[in-house]
Amino acid sequence: MKIGISLETTKVLRNTWHSVVNHEWYDFLSGHSLQPLICHDKYNAKDFDLIILCGGNDMPGMPTWRDNSYPIRDQFEKDLLNDAIEHKVPVVGICRGSHFMNWALGGTLRYLPEPYDNVTVELENLTVTCHHTIAIDQLASGFEILKQDKSGVIELSVDRQRRLLSVGWHPERSVNAHTRDMVLDLIGKL
Repeated sequence: MKIGISLETTKVLRNTWHSVVNHEWYDFLSGHSLQPLICHDKYNAKDFDLIILCGGNDMPGMPTWRDNSYPIRDQFEKDLLNDAIEHKVPVVGICRGSHFMNWALGGTLRYLPEPYDNVTVELENLTVTCHHTIAIDQLASGFEILKQDKSGVIELSVDRQRRLLSVGWHPERSVNAHTRDMVLDLIGKL
C-alpha cells in the first residue's frame, strides 16, 4: 500500500520552520510504502492508496500554548482532503488531523477545560494516552462516533461514505501500540 503522510510543521528546532515525521510511523506501518507530504508541494490524492493527516500544529483560529499555527499547512491539507474525497481515497486523521478533518468538513471544535497532555483516557474496552488542547464539539455531517471518553470527548469516529477515519490518539506512538491492529482493521474497512 502506498501511503501519503502529511507532516507536522514546527519551529522548535533552531527557530525556523521544519517539516517533520515521527519515525514511529515506520514501525506502525511497516511493510507499506510511506511518502512524506510536504505542504509546500502539490500532490494528487489518487496517486495514493491511503492518506494520513498527522498531528501537530494548532488549528486555524485556535491558538494554544504551542503557538505553532501554520496556515500554509492548513490550506494544503484542506485541498488534499477535498481531492481525496473526490477520488474516493481513504483518509485517516490522527489527533490534530482528526480535528482538522472535522473542522474542514463543517464540524466545530472547542477548547478542553483541562488539556490532555500525556493523559490516560478510558474508552469503552480500550485505554489510550492522549495529547489534546482542543476537542471535537459538533461532528461534521456524515461522521458517526465509535468511541468517546466519559466526559464526552470524541476519540474515534468514521464517515464510511467518504472513507474517512478520525482517531483522537496517536496509534503510531509506542505508548498506544496496543491500538494499532484495531486502527489498521478500521482502515481496511474504509
